[in-house]
Amino acid sequence: MPHPLVALALSTASALGAAPSPAPAETPAVRYEPAGSPRAEQARRLLRESEALRTRIRLPQPVEVVARDCAGPPASWDAAQRRITLCYAGVDRLRRTLTGIAETEEADARTAGRRLDAALSVLFHHQLGHALGTLNGLPDAEDQADRLAALTLAADRPARAVPAAEARHLLAAGHDGLTGHPEGAEESATFACLLYGADPAANAAIAKGGWVPAQRAPSCAAEYGRVKAAAGSLVVKEP
Repeated sequence: MPHPLVALALSTASALGAAPSPAPAETPAVRYEPAGSPRAEQARRLLRESEALRTRIRLPQPVEVVARDCAGPPASWDAAQRRITLCYAGVDRLRRTLTGIAETEEADARTAGRRLDAALSVLFHHQLGHALGTLNGLPDAEDQADRLAALTLAADRPARAVPAAEARHLLAAGHDGLTGHPEGAEESATFACLLYGADPAANAAIAKGGWVPAQRAPSCAAEYGRVKAAAGSLVVKEP
């Protein structure tokens, strides 16, 4: 029997199958707006250097990705404007949170940097999941965006799957840095399970790290397969 969140994913399969599948248009256009403070400039530089907003995922309609000096959630999707916005203030909060965790663990700078780059990719891909769902005529929902984010991240940035699962696991205790809403262990474990299931051999560290429950890990490849099948042809990337 599928996990409850996977069952929810499968409930969209009929809608995905019934809806027309428009040919993917193009990858999103990205714009970095000027920063208004040294801290915002640091966040702007981190975003650019991480290449977290670089993607080969194609969308059915043109979408703009804007990084700017703003408050509010770290990232958001505006369906009316077809725009993903990332706020420098939110990126800065994410940086400081992960830096604090690394200092507590006495992790080296390379580990902290790898986690941050991956976390920024998750932040972006979650909003990309919102865009993929709504632009394909599906009702917008956080769980759906999260599932699509796992699919797009696994397809687009497979090398970041392990640090992405780790970063999200570390931030699962009440932080809102990666999806724009409070996260818990259940959401984090499902995301990690899908990333692990995408390539259990390459992503074995996800299971070894305990970021997906040991009893669930053997079923993750099947869970990933079901979610990917439910998504149909939504996740397409440039060659």
